[in-house]
Amino acid sequence: MEILLLGTGAGDGWPNPWCRCRSCDWARATPGAARGQTSVLIDRTLLIDTGSARRAAVPLDDVRTVLFTHAHPDHADPQPLFWRQSAHAGTDRREAPLEIAGPPAALEICRPWVAPAGPVTWTPLSGGQRLRLASGHTVAAMPARHWPDDPHVGPALLYNVDDRVLAAWDTGAPLPEHDHPTYDVVLLDCTNGLGPPVDDHHDLDAFAHSVTRLRTRGAVDEHTQVVAVALGHRNPPGPELDEVLAGIGASAPLDGTVLVAGREPARSR
Repeated sequence: MEILLLGTGAGDGWPNPWCRCRSCDWARATPGAARGQTSVLIDRTLLIDTGSARRAAVPLDDVRTVLFTHAHPDHADPQPLFWRQSAHAGTDRREAPLEIAGPPAALEICRPWVAPAGPVTWTPLSGGQRLRLASGHTVAAMPARHWPDDPHVGPALLYNVDDRVLAAWDTGAPLPEHDHPTYDVVLLDCTNGLGPPVDDHHDLDAFAHSVTRLRTRGAVDEHTQVVAVALGHRNPPGPELDEVLAGIGASAPLDGTVLVAGREPARSR
């Protein structure tokens, strides 16, 4: 299984274009360090969140399922779905079937951007569900601690993909109690970094605590790649962040990195 990190940044990216803090200035000055909103592509067929799909450096025409974590626009960005339709407009090529899955609020954001006659199926998900997706992957959905009381956003979900990958961004600590398998890759929220806390996200202390809990429960072992995602300028500049994460047994690879969920090292595309 290959996981392409299309984006590993927070909702405002890194750097935030409105900010001149030390961390944002470092990201601007360092080639390749800028991060888009967190979004991953698994085996070219499963796209989780679309925040960075608009600038994807790889083709997405093999995607068969788009899976959303929640309804915030940096995650459920409907425009890439519209562009998918326009790629075939005026040609004799037919759109391949596409499944759009996730919390109902995220699906409703996207419906107006998808032609009703297109070969699209809508799969609403909630915490506790486990199902086989059109992409061929199996997901188990778990509730996230993220804006739970906002009816326009919630519920947010985390996903266990094929009992090998945990996609757990835009969530606060603690992670939901669950019988976890031993993952090959854990993609874990670390938006708040050194603070101050904003909304429901991990800071570095909560990140370390969640990793420890996952280790205690057997979900993380010495072979698991623990990756910090949803990163923004509340974190220290890259070299300092790398040092802190190394002490936790984690890393923060750049956008465009490919993780191999076969317990092999990451590589750049």
